[in-house]
Amino acid sequence: MSTVLGSVSLGSFVFAIIRSFMLEGNVPARFGVAGILSLIYSLVGAILALYSFKLKDSFRLFSAIGLTLNLISLIAAGFILWLPQ
Repeated sequence: MSTVLGSVSLGSFVFAIIRSFMLEGNVPARFGVAGILSLIYSLVGAILALYSFKLKDSFRLFSAIGLTLNLISLIAAGFILWLPQ
């Protein structure tokens, strides 16, 4: 689940960034809402990935991929929130 949430979160961020460049900064508010939802998805995905490392019967590969995707998404969200200042 953390891999899916990380993929959705990172995909949403990439789509919103590319689309905002195409619209030359005149973006609707729904892109901001998508960014906030992506941030929430990546937080939940990172928590799930960390929790799944404690489980004995789990695939560690998918936990690592999910944690990596979610951390990249969190770093991107932090950078976007820090950038205007």
